[in-house]
Amino acid sequence: MATELTLPDMGEGIEDITINRWLVSVGGDVKEGDIIVEVATDKVDTEIAAPASGKLLAIHVKEGALVPVSTVLGVIGAEGESVESNGSEAPIPPEEKQETKSDTSEEKVASAEDAAASSKTSSSPVDTEEVKATPVAKRVAAEKGVSLEQIVGSGTNGQITKQDVLDHDTSGSSSGAKNSGVALPDELADVPSLIVRRAAAENDINLEAIADGRSLSTLTKYDVLSAVASEEAGKTVEVEPRFQPPAGWTQSAAASTASPKVVESTLAETAPVSDTAAAPKPATSTSKPPVKAGSAEELVKPNRMRQLIAKNTLESQQSAPQLTTMWDVDMSAVLAHRKANKAAFAKDGVNLTVTAYLMMATVAGLRSVPAANATWTDEGILIKRYYNVGMAAALPMDQHGIGGLIVPVVKNAGDLNLLGMARAVNELAEKSRSNALTATDLQGATFTLTNYGTSGSRFQTPIINQPQSGILGVGAIEKRPIVVSNGHPLVANSGDYLIFKPMTTLGFTYDHRVLDGASADAYCAAVKNELENWK
Repeated sequence: MATELTLPDMGEGIEDITINRWLVSVGGDVKEGDIIVEVATDKVDTEIAAPASGKLLAIHVKEGALVPVSTVLGVIGAEGESVESNGSEAPIPPEEKQETKSDTSEEKVASAEDAAASSKTSSSPVDTEEVKATPVAKRVAAEKGVSLEQIVGSGTNGQITKQDVLDHDTSGSSSGAKNSGVALPDELADVPSLIVRRAAAENDINLEAIADGRSLSTLTKYDVLSAVASEEAGKTVEVEPRFQPPAGWTQSAAASTASPKVVESTLAETAPVSDTAAAPKPATSTSKPPVKAGSAEELVKPNRMRQLIAKNTLESQQSAPQLTTMWDVDMSAVLAHRKANKAAFAKDGVNLTVTAYLMMATVAGLRSVPAANATWTDEGILIKRYYNVGMAAALPMDQHGIGGLIVPVVKNAGDLNLLGMARAVNELAEKSRSNALTATDLQGATFTLTNYGTSGSRFQTPIINQPQSGILGVGAIEKRPIVVSNGHPLVANSGDYLIFKPMTTLGFTYDHRVLDGASADAYCAAVKNELENWK
């Protein structure tokens, strides 16, 4: 019996993956446990092993495609064996079979559409797996943004059919404006729907190019399918929708129905809302032309990690007021202790690094100021009494100088002594070098340490990894002249002299909603005290 190639548990919060590279072609021999495909999540690349021995009979998802974690990636079995599903998907009822014979271009994104209709990231506001509906009905509901909970099924045992979805009154649908061809307002104007994004990712289509000046929110799945068909045919081809809107439906009706939902509250308080006043502005007023490289320029498409870094750092800056306080620290005690104990640690197979001391001092600071290990919520400040400390690490740069960033996490760091901390740091560093980090290794951090001093930087202003309340940066350790005073610390006297000490500068960025300057400095003072008085 053929075996479906599916993803293992990718960890909490991981909803979709990108296929990086297939290591075996269709028809190739595989052994159980062999690495067969490489995938990328939001945080880490992962190698997927073959669940059985045999031949790779089919590949369902091509390289570069973005799909939900529930997607069947391929099929392994004996040569000549059927590649049909082993029952993981519900069979299509007879009344729906005709729908599977539509035009070839549409079938190229069918698997992504089916997955989107049943995944947690579906544009439907409810989990469609909890509602009895045919696969095609779920797909149509996802396309039209219709909640299946609102539909009474006419099929066997109340099952919802495609016709039930088409007959449903869409006037209350939350996606009326989205699918009507009318641009969404303000910053939402250039946010395409989930169905459109998945179709574009599946077929490697540039949405800005096919928008041709329109707002991206006006694009539909059929715009993407038309672009795919046009590329294949070498001429302009229009792919018409299979599922026509209900009788009486018009674009203007959908726009007028949806427009009151997007009117700002200030307008609602000062004047009655009319259809004309509430209508969104034309797409051309908010759309941006696609960027094109000029002479002596190169437009580099960012990879998935770079896109996520851009998204997360921007959201962090916009969601929390962030300040950074700087503190100088004398590292003499730490370096002396490390020199005296490095050989003893090595006998236990542990490399004693400065990072281990920094991690220990980080936890000491969090114990001293618990609010630094917290999350701001609408209900209150959620203080965490456990310490999961992330260690930000840079990834190698490519030929353009574009790199990446990962943050493996030392779990329950407060329970570790220096030996245990050094061992945990070593293990995560080794897993990072060998590309063996899992999604679990990168999740659950309550605070982050970033040692940018390893690249020579004296200080930076790091950005908080949301929803944490702070991130501690550590600069390069270097000899600096320090004034030693035998008299008044601020008045010059003949007893003053210079001494050269190994110094570093801490840069603590904190969420001002949770911490003030005084409490942030109290945290830094605790870290400084731990490092300068290490015994």
